[in-house]
Amino acid sequence: MTHTVPDQQQQHVSQLRTPSSLESGPSPYAIQTPNVQGQTSFKFVENTLWNRVVEESLDPENDLEDSSDISEEEAISDNSGFALLRHTHTGGRPRHPSIDRIHQLWETFVSNVDPLTKVVHVPSLRPMIEKAADSSGVIPRALEALMFAIYGSAVMSLSRNECEQRFTEPRERLLSQYISATETALSRAKVMETTSIVVLQALVIHLITTRDIYTPRANWTLTGAAVRIAQGMGLERDGKYLGLSPFETEIRRRIWYQLKTHDSRATELCGLSKYRDPDVGPHRAEWPLNVNDDQLYPSMTELPLQSDRLTDAVFIVTRCEMGKFAAARIAALRQEGKDLSQMNLDHSGKDKKDRESKIQELQEAIETKHLRYCDPSQPLDLVTMLVARYGLNVARFLMYHPRSWGSIEQTPLEERQKIWEVCLKLLEQQVMLQTNPFTQRFAWNTPWYRQWHAFIHVLDVLRADPEVFDVERAWRLIGETYDNNPDMIEDMRKPVHAAVGHLCLKAYGDREALLRSRDVVISSVPSFIARLRHQRDCARLRRQKRDANSSHVATSTDTVKSNTRQLGGSIPVDDSDLLLDSTPNPIQTPSGHPHTVFDGTNPSTFSNDFDGSGFDIMEMDGLDTFLAADYIVDDMALDPIDWSKLDDWLAHVT
Repeated sequence: MTHTVPDQQQQHVSQLRTPSSLESGPSPYAIQTPNVQGQTSFKFVENTLWNRVVEESLDPENDLEDSSDISEEEAISDNSGFALLRHTHTGGRPRHPSIDRIHQLWETFVSNVDPLTKVVHVPSLRPMIEKAADSSGVIPRALEALMFAIYGSAVMSLSRNECEQRFTEPRERLLSQYISATETALSRAKVMETTSIVVLQALVIHLITTRDIYTPRANWTLTGAAVRIAQGMGLERDGKYLGLSPFETEIRRRIWYQLKTHDSRATELCGLSKYRDPDVGPHRAEWPLNVNDDQLYPSMTELPLQSDRLTDAVFIVTRCEMGKFAAARIAALRQEGKDLSQMNLDHSGKDKKDRESKIQELQEAIETKHLRYCDPSQPLDLVTMLVARYGLNVARFLMYHPRSWGSIEQTPLEERQKIWEVCLKLLEQQVMLQTNPFTQRFAWNTPWYRQWHAFIHVLDVLRADPEVFDVERAWRLIGETYDNNPDMIEDMRKPVHAAVGHLCLKAYGDREALLRSRDVVISSVPSFIARLRHQRDCARLRRQKRDANSSHVATSTDTVKSNTRQLGGSIPVDDSDLLLDSTPNPIQTPSGHPHTVFDGTNPSTFSNDFDGSGFDIMEMDGLDTFLAADYIVDDMALDPIDWSKLDDWLAHVT
């Protein structure tokens, strides 16, 4: 293990630098006016994390973002365009699993997925599933689409080991099979023309299942279609004003707010503002009730009274408290004549005090209404407590986001310390949500809500000050994040994974340089650092081989390998070792767009070109160029993270 840095942490509390803080001029990422560039195509980006308008200038043949560079296998795994196909083009009717497996998948869904979504009413759906399982040859198309969506979500909620143990089949194979079957079933049910609540339920569950599989923009676009379908059925209006039964009214509320919550996050990940004008009209859909499922039934004549105790809807109603908070904030900004794109960029001390007060009020409301009744020994209660506190810290992080700092001299030390501690808490809570044995069946929900900007800020601070206060805690949490999310290394074709990997290596390289300057012997490096370095070494080696072949230079493999650095003196670089790391998960489609790359020559800067040539990281050659970029910096120069360039890059690659 690496020796601990001598304890000089307390003196660094008074400094708490970031690379960005080393510049005293006006912040390049303070509130900016969006601008438009280019001629051929564009993406609109307006949220407070990625606040700008970007227009891509692509080659004419790329105007439609043609996926011709993607292999057929990859294209099949992201068939997000299925909704535009007529069912006659999608093949025959999908095949259901055995009766026993149908029941297994159903129970897995009820245990793992339903408590966090409440898109269906389990008590009334259960007999329909049981009947359909016994007569799978005559299932209505709407119900069939819902069944396949449930199968896919059940498998999605399991880890690889759990799936192997339960179904004796690889998770990737089963998930691919059921996602494809769901797409076919939805197409057969004419999802784009539907007015069926059951088909909408199937689509919403399918969106949850595929949100980490489809590209962010494909997921967001398909979510938009789902919102339009829901609006076409009047879900944005409360059922009691439409003459609907109490039961249907409550189910529609649950579907609508699950869909809106999903849309908000999908929107944010695509660089658009997740803060939209809430529907505050007198007939808008009301928030879901805090009631148990067994209090709802189709023949009921009136809705039950809102419970002031714990129910099986605790997770969704607690999440709705966050939604109410955001809606109230938006309404207040509108009354003040402020633009929603600046929701998290207000600089005034008065405004921050007001927001701190509002966040405190939100915390007290959630604690009083829900969390005080939660039993930490119960999985759903515990995950609700953790997610609620995670959400509160996200609100605090947005309030103190580094992009709002005008300059380091103008930023109070207390504020810098707060954002550092909040970021570490977010990483810590994310780790807890993924590793706590009591919440394991809900761990699938966690990666979707990872706060990339908080993760990047931690790495930014570690690059600037390798012995910052709580440095050991920070590196431990970074390591645990990588351990719990192997796709952050395995699926390196996702540009955000590659970019964060570069930043991580730069930060750790600075840490090593500091230790060596103090004659501290480094016996080993963390496994995730070794894998990231090994991955880039292999990419560099392959790149060298291709360059040599293209220029007809005869270079022996042994000579190339002998000139390649070995990790820790013991891990040889072998081209075959990177098969897993360089190949996308068959269930995860790489995302990215032509001419949109990370400037690998410096992990702290982002650009839209590489040595002026540009490449598509979807191609293996481009990926290797990206990963092989020199991440070893000889000096300790601290180049600042430019958040506006980061925003531009992230928005391009979604």
